[in-house]
Amino acid sequence: MTLNIEVLILAAGAASRFGSAKQLISHHGKSLVQRCIDKANGICPGRVSVVLGANHQQIEPQISGAKVILNNYWQQGLGASIAVGVENIDPQSDGLLILLADQVALTIDDLNLLLDAFDGGNTVSAYYADRRAVPALFPCSLYAELRALSGDSGAKAILQRSDIDLVEIDLPCAAVDIDTPADWARFLDSPSSGE
Repeated sequence: MTLNIEVLILAAGAASRFGSAKQLISHHGKSLVQRCIDKANGICPGRVSVVLGANHQQIEPQISGAKVILNNYWQQGLGASIAVGVENIDPQSDGLLILLADQVALTIDDLNLLLDAFDGGNTVSAYYADRRAVPALFPCSLYAELRALSGDSGAKAILQRSDIDLVEIDLPCAAVDIDTPADWARFLDSPSSGE
């Protein structure tokens, strides 16, 4: 059975700690957000959406291969971006993979580990830094809860619940995200930046 998976990339934040639109930092000739879109299309071609908010006028013209969803309430945080994203995906899909545009060290192989563990009814979460967090793959039975999210906690509360069928996948490289110029410099010095 082939499951119909949608991908939602969260890229709406203002990147205030970075000091500029980090979504557009170039790496090997592509912006961070475009690299994330390309990886997502590598596993779920044609089913990729990206949520933009801050700096969207600057970012939107520079991306391709994804449906753009605008979150006018991006200041409210990740929860609001997930909620507006879920409103705009195919409601008939079997599952939703949520990615962050700045988790630069993730590979297509990492994302395939999540997909391979998904059976259509369970939730599959990356596990790193002693916690469950995105990237995570949610079944359609949780779409209503995702649509109800708000604030900056994102989907963490759902992932911590004990009453859902959840599979954890160890993905230490998901801990690499870019919040500051120092994070970016560290990443460029790391072995995973060569891909």
